[in-house]
Amino acid sequence: MMNEQDAMNQDRAESVLSAVLADEQAFDCEHFARVCGVSREWLAVHVRAGILSTDGGEPASWMFSGTEIRRVRLIHALERDFNALPELAALVIDLQDEVARLRALLRRGG
Repeated sequence: MMNEQDAMNQDRAESVLSAVLADEQAFDCEHFARVCGVSREWLAVHVRAGILSTDGGEPASWMFSGTEIRRVRLIHALERDFNALPELAALVIDLQDEVARLRALLRRGG
């Protein structure tokens, strides 16, 4: 029988595996919107504004990288929770990512 700690460790391992698999996937517009919890229209507005990048010219041919899931969810949350403009929300996420990158570089001593 699995104890609570073993169950938590298994959940974490499954979450990490799911994240790795999602990072390596490409999603069409419909599936990506569902995974991110946004509408196709929300994606279209953000692609046309240059906030999100995608392959393909029309929404029907757009493909999104799994690595963008976190970014989209965070931008959407900032817009929803703080009524932020899309461009401002994207800038906040970019700055957070840059701070994290610089901190990691400092920890490695470089």
